[in-house]
Amino acid sequence: MAAVVLYGWFANRFYVQVIVRKQTMTKKQKDWLQVNAIVAFIFSVISIIGIMVVVFNPELIQEQLKQFEVQGNYSPSQFASVAYVFLGIYLVLFIHIVWTYALIRKYKEYFAE
Repeated sequence: MAAVVLYGWFANRFYVQVIVRKQTMTKKQKDWLQVNAIVAFIFSVISIIGIMVVVFNPELIQEQLKQFEVQGNYSPSQFASVAYVFLGIYLVLFIHIVWTYALIRKYKEYFAE
């Protein structure tokens, strides 16, 4: 999760500094952006896969809750609803990372050597 936060920070700096202000960024800042983007990308892919399991088979979560003796009566549709929200969030993150990499390549002349 820290990589996602750092990716958001450096992606915002890239947007403001390069795209809006047309100023250069240092190679170190670009490296920070790329490394955290890679980790956030892996995190989003793993999360999307996990959420797809819940979406296609919400009964698995209900069985797990029974094993751990969690109080409450939760329906599989409730888990699917929450899973769709998180799926949307992680898909947006995934698309944002891919889009940021495309912009890094497009604006490569704005990175100082």
